[in-house]
Amino acid sequence: MPIAQPTLPQKYYLDHARELFSFIQNECDHLLNNDHRQYIQGLDSLSDAAQCLLIRCLGRKPRFIKRATLSYAEIGEIIYPLSELQAGDYLRTAEADDWPELVHELTKPQLISCLAQAPVKLKSSDNKQSLIDKAKAHLTGEDESVKPLLSNFIARRRTDCIDYIFFLFFGDIRNRFQQFVMRDLGVMKTRNDAKSVARFDNFAEANSAFILQVKRRDFMLEPTELRETTANYLLESVVIGQSAKETRDRLLLSVGEEFLNEDPNKAIELWKASDDPKAIEKWVRESYKTGNRDELKQSLEELRVLQTAPSTQVFIEDFYSRKYLGKRTSVFTDMLRETDCTIEIDEAFINDVELGVIEHYQKQGITAIFAENTFWRVLFGLTFWDLLLSPNQQQYSEFDRLPMLLKYNFYAQQETKIEQTLAEFEAPEQVIAKLTHRSVLHYGKPNGIFRWSPTLLNSVRQALSCKNANMLADVLRRMARHYKHTKDGYPDLLIVKDQTLRFEEVKAPGDTLRPNQLVSINRLRNAGFDVAVSQVRWASNPDQIYSVVDIETTGGRKGGNAITEIAVVHVRDGEIISQWSSLVNPQRHVPAHITRLTGIDNAMVAEAPTFSEIADELEQQLKGTIFVAHNVGFDYGFIKAAYESINRTFRKPKLCTVANSRKTFPGLKSYSLGALAEYFDIDLNGHHRALNDAIATAHLLRLIQETRANNSNVESVG
Repeated sequence: MPIAQPTLPQKYYLDHARELFSFIQNECDHLLNNDHRQYIQGLDSLSDAAQCLLIRCLGRKPRFIKRATLSYAEIGEIIYPLSELQAGDYLRTAEADDWPELVHELTKPQLISCLAQAPVKLKSSDNKQSLIDKAKAHLTGEDESVKPLLSNFIARRRTDCIDYIFFLFFGDIRNRFQQFVMRDLGVMKTRNDAKSVARFDNFAEANSAFILQVKRRDFMLEPTELRETTANYLLESVVIGQSAKETRDRLLLSVGEEFLNEDPNKAIELWKASDDPKAIEKWVRESYKTGNRDELKQSLEELRVLQTAPSTQVFIEDFYSRKYLGKRTSVFTDMLRETDCTIEIDEAFINDVELGVIEHYQKQGITAIFAENTFWRVLFGLTFWDLLLSPNQQQYSEFDRLPMLLKYNFYAQQETKIEQTLAEFEAPEQVIAKLTHRSVLHYGKPNGIFRWSPTLLNSVRQALSCKNANMLADVLRRMARHYKHTKDGYPDLLIVKDQTLRFEEVKAPGDTLRPNQLVSINRLRNAGFDVAVSQVRWASNPDQIYSVVDIETTGGRKGGNAITEIAVVHVRDGEIISQWSSLVNPQRHVPAHITRLTGIDNAMVAEAPTFSEIADELEQQLKGTIFVAHNVGFDYGFIKAAYESINRTFRKPKLCTVANSRKTFPGLKSYSLGALAEYFDIDLNGHHRALNDAIATAHLLRLIQETRANNSNVESVG
């Protein structure tokens, strides 16, 4: 029985606002000035209707709100509360000076009407942005065609004040009021078992961070117009606190990119002022390109001895070695070349290369699991759950995801307890029991480290069952010390062979290693793990089995429709080796037009098995094969949805004979199965029955493969 959705009180948003303002008054008073305090205190003197209208306006994202949209049953006539808010300096009618911002809120007909009296030529091809640009260039708020529009809009007053208050609560200046609603409806889970505290120590730190957030928002809206003033502010102002510094570093990167084409030296100056790894890489490369190589060499030598992010250190050392010490290849190329692990997999895995490598190992009886960052975050989060997420831990607000301790030096604050926890890895079986217990106890709770799933412990149990599982502790220790720089970049696969754990990074043709990946690989190797970088080579394996699939359904879309018939035809080396099909009870009505198309009616499927009853058999039919279909997204999507409906996952490499027919046989009028069967003289009797269509698609697949093989032979001879 479905769970009833909670019903919100009529004035729920007013409760949310009072919750927010109460937190600000109780926990953040030391971060407020008199204007902020007066704003909050003045709310209590407003009538209930005025408070409701103000909060409704504050919850809107646009700064300018159409007066006609301010209609709420629980508020009633807005003329009196609106006048009260205008008198109290909370809202106002739009004014002439607002025109450059207000123009963005106008509809296309309104813009055309305004511009009709302007000295500018309009074109039928003008889109809305073009009209906005013309309106800003040729009209002002004093023009007679504009004045009537101003009275239709309401604007918030003291926006910096309320934006700052929201910033103290949410940590950024995006409008996040809707999160309260999502929480109350159960759509968003929040950490409501920890005490919320102020995110800044003093006003100077909070205000510095807020100003930079505003600068970043404004620059992103108008980068060209604001690049000069933003650049000057960033280079001349003093930032206070880590939050402000991080925003400044990111903004320096963006503003530098805006200057690059016209003024590379200005871009370099901005990037040099930033500690963002991307900014450092950009100014180093651009400086070398512009010819300041001696000066750059000195800068790099200074950077080599500074404490920077690990990925930045790798980049600097590699760049310096290649450009100034005569090294011929990059460290990333060296690591790719050092591996002797080359794996041939079918090109059908081109969009899911890791799955191809996993199946390659599984055919040899070797356990291979896609792990990447998820494995390490799950292991880290569950291992240190009690230290990071216990109810006695503090948080900035219940909407903040990442635990507070991970934003600072977790290891320094909890070193003794962390080491006690890591010592338990000498007995991995006990760790498995503890992590299993924690996952059951806390399943579904938000944590900001990993996402819950029914299978999240599978790879963890595999790893902890290995002979060298105790080495995991060293990696977790490094994550505890520097979580920000160690939470990603890990190898794709977790491999277990002979009860020994190792890791493998998979690279398809053309892929390169990123700095954070190299850092993570070295981190694992320093902990004692064998880490390989496998390079994939596409190949056509004649023994590879292709499962050519066709389904019939009650309708063309997954939502509300279901499968009525499934067929699987197995093809190996161009020959059909077996076939399987089954009617399926869709557990819903088969429409008459579907019966006319397929011949499948309600009586035929009434006694057929349901999908859940054939799910195991279908899985066996597809195991170890490549999923092929004509318009594969349709068949694959329906089958995946059917498995998800019974709480099972479905993931297979897939190949589309429509897409491949277009590439192999260009220029045909139609690529429908019926048209291709007719063009290539493929038997297709009983079209729109699953087995008949699957057999025809199997023959089409053989034609595609043979044609490609012949073309490849011709090219090699030529």
